[in-house]
Amino acid sequence: LRGRVFGIVGCGRIGTAAALRAKAFGFDVVFYDPYLPDGVEKALGIRRARSLGELLQQCFILSLHCPLTDETRGMIGAAEIAQMPTGSILVNTARGGILDTAAAIDALATGHLAGAGIDVLEKEPPPEDSPVITAWKNPNHPAHDRLLLNPHSAFHCEEGAEEFRTKGAQEVLRALRGEALRNVVN
Repeated sequence: LRGRVFGIVGCGRIGTAAALRAKAFGFDVVFYDPYLPDGVEKALGIRRARSLGELLQQCFILSLHCPLTDETRGMIGAAEIAQMPTGSILVNTARGGILDTAAAIDALATGHLAGAGIDVLEKEPPPEDSPVITAWKNPNHPAHDRLLLNPHSAFHCEEGAEEFRTKGAQEVLRALRGEALRNVVN
C-alpha cells in the first residue's frame, strides 16, 4: 500500500482523521474539498486535488467523507467511478445519497472496482430488491466477494458510545450554565 494514492472527498474533521491515518500507513494522501482554504494541505502534509476528476483519476482507494447536500447528492455515479483506475477501491462512510450504489455494484461486477466498503445507502433500510442487497445476499453474484456492506454502524463501538454520552452531557451542562451550545443546527 505504501505510496498508493488514498483519495478523500471532504476533508473536514472525519476526512482529516482518515487522511492522517492513511498517511501513517504510507499512503500518498490526496484530497478534494473546494471549501477548505489554501494551505490546509501543507499543514497536514498531504496533497490537494483542484477538481473531483483530478482526484478520481489517481485514486487506488477513494474514501467519501463529505456531507449530503444538493451539491453532493449523486456526486459519485457511473461516470465518476469510470474515471477511477481499474482495480481501485471505493469506501462510503459519509451519506448514502452521495454514492450511486447501483453504479458501484455494476463496477464491482465488471471488475472495474476491486472492492467497495459501503456503510450508508440511499434508502435505509434498503428495499430487498436493491442491487446492493441482491449482490450482498447472493454468493454467486459477481460483486458478492468484493463487497463489504455495513448497516450504517461503522461508528458503533464502546469508545463511540462513551464519546456520545460524554459530549451529550457536556452540552447539557453548557445549556444549564447558559453558555452557547456547540453544533446548533437551528
